[in-house]
Amino acid sequence: MSKLSKLIKELCPEGVEYRPLGEIGSFERGRRFVKADAVESDGIPCVHYGELYTHYGLWANVHKSQIRSDIQTKLRYAEKNDVIIVGAGENNIDIGIAVAWLGDYKVAVHDACYIFKHQQDPKYISYLLRTNSYHQQIKKFVSEGKICSISAENLAKAVLPFPPVPIQQEIVRILDRYTELEEQLESELKAELEARKLQYEYYRNQLLNFAPPRNENVKWVKLGDAIISLKTGLNPRKNFVLNEEGSNKPYITGKDIYNNKINVTDRTDMINDKTIMLINKRACLESGLLLFASTGTGTVGRMAVIEKYNNDWAMSETLYAIKTDEGLLPKFLMHCLYSDNLRSQFEPKISKGSVPHLKVVDLLNVIIPIPSIDEQQKIVSIIDRFESLSINLQSDIPAEITARRIQYEYYREKLLTFKRKAA
Repeated sequence: MSKLSKLIKELCPEGVEYRPLGEIGSFERGRRFVKADAVESDGIPCVHYGELYTHYGLWANVHKSQIRSDIQTKLRYAEKNDVIIVGAGENNIDIGIAVAWLGDYKVAVHDACYIFKHQQDPKYISYLLRTNSYHQQIKKFVSEGKICSISAENLAKAVLPFPPVPIQQEIVRILDRYTELEEQLESELKAELEARKLQYEYYRNQLLNFAPPRNENVKWVKLGDAIISLKTGLNPRKNFVLNEEGSNKPYITGKDIYNNKINVTDRTDMINDKTIMLINKRACLESGLLLFASTGTGTVGRMAVIEKYNNDWAMSETLYAIKTDEGLLPKFLMHCLYSDNLRSQFEPKISKGSVPHLKVVDLLNVIIPIPSIDEQQKIVSIIDRFESLSINLQSDIPAEITARRIQYEYYREKLLTFKRKAA
């Protein structure tokens, strides 16, 4: 029999009491402070509600932010072992989650949070306020709108299990260890993914390195001298309307290109057949073209080869459609442009403004290697196999992480579900 089972048998053989939060402790709302109150040093330690989503986990003993000390008398504070609960936010998903404050000093709490004072194990409460049963109870009380919120009165209605503190402490010990193992596994899986990406990039760069003695029969020319044409799409502001009634064909931009493919999602804008015809008077889309994203934060340099085109989508002016001549395979060109050697030629020329952009002339002036078609096909085949393995890994590892999280949540739910003591 486990230690937890023994404690439950000894301390609550007839079951565990389920009680409303309002009977267990008291709620106090934080006080408002704003971005202008923030200081870098010599301020009052504070916890902002946004940090409960982005920075803190289940518990914390060190603050992240500070606010100016001259408003300290206007604030409300969480003390050691208090639990800080999110009371408002931009969506209802995280409303009600908690962070146990374990620091040896008090922290000012934002008015979008509640300070919960109690006599229980604080980390037990924090774990409890992540359970599905708790969130199902409070969900009906969350007001929807630009800012979602829940009142202290409604939080207090949540009925939850509160076994004796020794049982709470043992559950916390088990869940802490499980959390530690989960975080360690996630870290290892992410490190494995990063290592595989680096390995793929290394082999791609080696395959596309035509330094001696591999430079025999390799021509080096400007990209502009190795292509038939480079065309762009159209901007909707002056030419057409996106997502108007009856639009059911994708309008592709840089955000829709990743993993070297065109990806249509619910974030993809839509156009109609008339607009496709209008855009294609300029873009002349067809199978076999290389698309290169020229504009956008985080998207410049993304590429995809059009494998089959049926006049069923069109593209924005932020994409270049490149038609190579017969001596240059579009996929080989794509892989070349991803290599360190070629990227080092055009990346420094990407504008650093609010919307990064690579001019046509700067792309066309990139010097590219052109080996024989047979050599290009061989290199493309090898890189495609590496790429397929890399993309599969990028899918498999996040899926494994998700599976582990589901497993952890299931285990947490089981640990925090008890035989209920009869009233």
